[in-house]
Amino acid sequence: MAELHHLGLIGQGQVPSYYKGDVQMKRANLSSKTSITVLTAILASGTLLSACGGNSDKQGNAAPSSSAPSASASASGTAAAAAPEVLGVQLTDMDSGGTLHGQYAGQTVTLATVDGDFADAVKTVAPYFEEVSGAKVVVQSFPGETYMEKIQLDLQVTHNFDAVLMPIANLHGFANSGLIQDLTSFTQNAASPNLDLDDFIPALLDVYGKYQGKLIAFPFKPDVELFFYRKDLFEDADIQAKFKEKTGKDLKVPTTADELKETAAFFTRSLNPDSPTDYGYSHMGSKGNSRWIWTNRLGAYGGTDVDENFQPGFNNEAGIQAMQDAVDLKQYAPKEFMELQWETANQLFADGKVAMMEQWPGLYSTVQGDGSAVKDKVGIAVTPGGAPTLGGWGLSVASQSKQSELAYKLIEFIEGKDVQLLMLKHTVDPTRTSNYNRPEISASNTMYPVLFESFSKGKILADVDAPGLSSQLNDIVELGMQEALSGKSTPEKAIEMMAKSFDKELKAAGLQK
Repeated sequence: MAELHHLGLIGQGQVPSYYKGDVQMKRANLSSKTSITVLTAILASGTLLSACGGNSDKQGNAAPSSSAPSASASASGTAAAAAPEVLGVQLTDMDSGGTLHGQYAGQTVTLATVDGDFADAVKTVAPYFEEVSGAKVVVQSFPGETYMEKIQLDLQVTHNFDAVLMPIANLHGFANSGLIQDLTSFTQNAASPNLDLDDFIPALLDVYGKYQGKLIAFPFKPDVELFFYRKDLFEDADIQAKFKEKTGKDLKVPTTADELKETAAFFTRSLNPDSPTDYGYSHMGSKGNSRWIWTNRLGAYGGTDVDENFQPGFNNEAGIQAMQDAVDLKQYAPKEFMELQWETANQLFADGKVAMMEQWPGLYSTVQGDGSAVKDKVGIAVTPGGAPTLGGWGLSVASQSKQSELAYKLIEFIEGKDVQLLMLKHTVDPTRTSNYNRPEISASNTMYPVLFESFSKGKILADVDAPGLSSQLNDIVELGMQEALSGKSTPEKAIEMMAKSFDKELKAAGLQK
């Protein structure tokens, strides 16, 4: 069962009640051949995919300040009328390179998403777009428990939404079903001269935005697994000397799986009585979360979940080695490892019982919170192996929109180099290289330098990237993980079972040829 860590909700104040109960997306096959009746029945019982942590002002960093234009401002098309400042950066491109000049006066564009920070972010940007485009922006947002149902049904049936803001795995499924548009023609014929697709972090544009050779989304909210470590311990001269004596090596932040395991062994008291911590490593080992321990390694070894032909990309040495690493890491983890979920895993780290942890960015707000034993003592790095798991959200245009060009201009505007900085205060981190290269922006958030590097190296999505099958295939991986972690199955047999089950589901859905 998938929890809401990697898609950008938990840790941001978006849906604070989700940890009171697991919420998952029901297994809806979004094939265009699926009947409306069946789709409705499935979605009516459905819930959400997984999600993760927040950044920006939620972590004690400076929140950007700006003043939106009046809602009653005229659509004059004058960029100077909407030139706010964010974190000392004067925003200048507020009319999409001059391509917005009131020409959409009298038209309305509707964007749908989930309640909370993301809806608030779009609402912050909307008045600027209205001023220069002349159009009215309507943001339709729904509670986390129902937004997928509402948006999927609208894309399939009622066609009220022009643009959608959704988790990437969903957008890929929508693209496969023809429910959202290829944006290529718009980027060629209606784009701002400042669009600069190459400025999007390449991994985000490739993994989030492109699907089966089409550009189906602009990256909106990026997310990625990070490596948190006890900086105070790694910098302690006495601990460094003991590590050198025990291993013959200098103590450093691990960059490979082997280094991670060796360092974790040193910091595990059951294996090293001199360890200053109880455990060397942690993650969320519970069903619904454990697969990310594997995917963090799988991408590093050159494997993937499914390839471009929807064949399992892990039934090989990469998949087996990644599973073996996950099993090995368990011996350095808390005794309750396989029960650990978001709050319990994070609390153990914040209590100072764990030396190193792979987790979504929201952990940082916990370790910096009141009562944390490790406040100001934690460093952040790219996950060992250098291929962290990616989560995130994107913006797309509905196929049945009657305002397709206007919808495109809206999502292009939202993801403009300058405009996206307006959303920082709503925990929407930049998706563009140029914004991470602005000194004012990079310095505004402790995690930004590592986030940027991690986004650039991400390989695999947090949910298996197969249209309409993400939930089923996630469950299969979780079953394999739990079998291997519990010792009921070897890594080889767990991988074999997962691959056979993947083939069965993918063939039944008509995805494998």
